[in-house]
Amino acid sequence: MAVYWLAGAVFFAVVELIVPGLISIWFALAAAITIFFSMAVDSGLYQGYFFVILSAVLLASTRKFSKKMLEKKDGSVDRIIGSIVEIKGIAPNGNYEIYFDGKHWIGKSDEELEIGDKVKILRIEGIKLVLEKVKYKSNIE
Repeated sequence: MAVYWLAGAVFFAVVELIVPGLISIWFALAAAITIFFSMAVDSGLYQGYFFVILSAVLLASTRKFSKKMLEKKDGSVDRIIGSIVEIKGIAPNGNYEIYFDGKHWIGKSDEELEIGDKVKILRIEGIKLVLEKVKYKSNIE
């Protein structure tokens, strides 16, 4: 039976590599651990119960950790909101090209912007930054 659990572990690991996100890693780990359990217990039924229970325990125990890791990722993108950047180019479709934080971004705005304009990042919608032109107040009156 250990060979079947090994095949299951490999199958779930391959599915995890192909499908984005944490989908089947819990099953791959549970199947790998069940290999050792199957060497001590001959009953396929008990091995199946062990696999299901272990999968549930792994999923429940690592869920909080996984959520924290995903929140950290989202937080790193949100930190750019409020930053002032410069328009580097204008795409033919009317989107604005920006280089910020070592990455190229696409921006959009309700206002007409030109290359070199300073803009503030208001929010992120999908993969585009929503921009607003920075209006400087003159100290000379």
